[in-house]
This record gives sequence, C-alpha cells and structure tokens, in this order.
Amino acid sequence: MRKQFVFILFLCFGFSSFAQIGAVIGNNNRHKEHIPKKHKTAFSTLKLANAITKDATSDKDKVFAIYKWITSNISYDNELRLSSKLQKEFYTSEENVLKKVLERKMALCGGYAFLFKSLCENVGVSAEVVHGFTKDYSGKIQKNKQPTHTWSAVKLNGQWQLLDITWAISYGNKNGPDDYWFLTKPANFILSHYPEDRKWILLGSPISFSEFQKHAIK
Repeated sequence: MRKQFVFILFLCFGFSSFAQIGAVIGNNNRHKEHIPKKHKTAFSTLKLANAITKDATSDKDKVFAIYKWITSNISYDNELRLSSKLQKEFYTSEENVLKKVLERKMALCGGYAFLFKSLCENVGVSAEVVHGFTKDYSGKIQKNKQPTHTWSAVKLNGQWQLLDITWAISYGNKNGPDDYWFLTKPANFILSHYPEDRKWILLGSPISFSEFQKHAIK
C-alpha cells in the first residue's frame, strides 16, 4: 500500500465518537428529526457550482472540475476533528455542514462528500454520499460498529463510479491531489473501502465484509 497510509489512519480514525456520527449525518433519520427549525437554512451551492463548471463541456468534465476545486480549496479540518464542541455545533443539518465547510474552507470526510454531492446535483449530475469502513496501514479494520469513513459515488454515462476526496488530498502533495482516488476502479477501491450499503461495492460479485477483512492492502 502507499507510504502515506499512516497519515490516512490519523485523519480518518482520529475522530471522536461524535465526529463519526457527524460524518454520517443525513444517513440517519433520527438526526433529521431532532434538528431544531432555527438551524435549518436555505443555504445553496448553486452559484458556486455554476462558477466551477462554467468551462466544462461534459458531465465528466463537470465532475472533475468540482473534484479539483474541492481538493484545491478545502483543507482537512483538524480543529473540528479534535473538538466535540464544534462537532455538536456543525452537525445539526446537512445544510449547516455545507455552510461551515465553505465558510472555513475546511472539512472532515463527511463534509467533503456532502459538498461534492451538492455541487454535482446543482449541475445535473447524480451523486451520493457513501458511509463505510476502511483499513488501517496494517490491513486491519478497527472494531467499530458505526461507519468510520465517508466517501462519494457519482453517476457518469449511466454508471456509478467511486471516489474518495479525503484520501485524494491526504495522499497528494504540493503539486495536487492523488488522482488515483478519483473514479477509482471498484476492484481496487474494495481493497481498502467497504460500504455500509453493499450496493456501493459496484462489483458483479460483491464480497462479504469478512472477505474484505481478509484481503491484504496492496
């Protein structure tokens, strides 16, 4: 596996328990039901999405432009990762997460995925937020019942494809993100990522979670 996996371990498994819950906001109706009305906003990313994709001529161009903009402009939010107080303040609704991400120009894995989904949908491209589990540098999975990471799926030319913006940034360098994690082949993605919802494995013959645990990271 790549040399920076230790750094990924620090980024993606260093959350407090609330940060993990926050990363999956929008995937659990209980969170939505308890969001006070005063926290609900009419926040929109439409203007930003149009600006980012103004020169794009295809859906793939739009998606790549959004991916590049996020990886160039939104850094990893270590302050949020370490602060339960900020997590409780930010993770009140998906809209509030988006607003905070763009205000601070920083995000956790869930923030990256929600922003990517919102920007894609603003320009007519279907995208989804995917929650699941990832392996550490030794190839082992931490013993958590809750998903520990969040990534993205996007539909291009009628087919769903996978990407992980958090890992693209973390594996990247001063020259830019590691584009290996942009539209990664499902057969390669499954070596390190296992979705909570098995439909996002995107393989003809999906492997079980126990099989995923046995696979060594290459």
